[in-house]
Amino acid sequence: MLKHHLLATLILSLTIPASMGAAEIPNAQQDQAEPPQVSPAPRDLTNEPRGRELDRWSFQAGVAAITDSAIGDLFRGDAQRPSSEARGEIYLLQVSRKLAEFKPELWGQEMKLDLELPLVLGVVNEDGDGSFLQYSGGLTLRWKHFPWNHWLYTNLETGVGLTYSQHVLATERERLSGRERSHLEFYWPLQLMLAHPQHREHQLVLFIHHHSGGGIFHRGGANSVGIGYRYVIGERKARRAGA
Repeated sequence: MLKHHLLATLILSLTIPASMGAAEIPNAQQDQAEPPQVSPAPRDLTNEPRGRELDRWSFQAGVAAITDSAIGDLFRGDAQRPSSEARGEIYLLQVSRKLAEFKPELWGQEMKLDLELPLVLGVVNEDGDGSFLQYSGGLTLRWKHFPWNHWLYTNLETGVGLTYSQHVLATERERLSGRERSHLEFYWPLQLMLAHPQHREHQLVLFIHHHSGGGIFHRGGANSVGIGYRYVIGERKARRAGA
């Protein structure tokens, strides 16, 4: 009996670990069959700085009729065309970069102002003297906060800079004959932008292209009244964000 009892004990000691090992094998196979946990790929940020940089730029094209009127006359709605030889147009291409954005408070309301750097290439086409180039650049402030912007999106821009013309405009020579004229003048743009609230990046521009001596280079100057189109990249994203 003792001999049979020892034999049974030995058999049990050998079979129990073997069964446990067999039970563990399927679990090991299941662990191997499970797909490995993969962490999500990091978001690609390489294009974001470029996108933010593009949002700062705007592009504009327009044409303006050369007038024989002073800036005060234009404000009163009295625009006169010069004589036949001094008549003409200025074709303008403008690239602007937004340098800063300000949000001051006025009477408890947050205002929106953009400080911009415009660079303008002009082609002056006069009836008497043909065509020549004009270069302008400066700093401008663009006022973007108007109470009716939900119905008609409106911007108003003005600033100061310098203009260099290859030739003095004929209208300046005629109106201010006998005075020495400089090719370098002060640049004073005045622009009104209008757009549909749902398409704020596409803007109609009504503008006065003014350059004069300012009493430093010479006295007097020239004014042209024009119309143009402006595309503002940043306004597209601002509209989508509800800004």
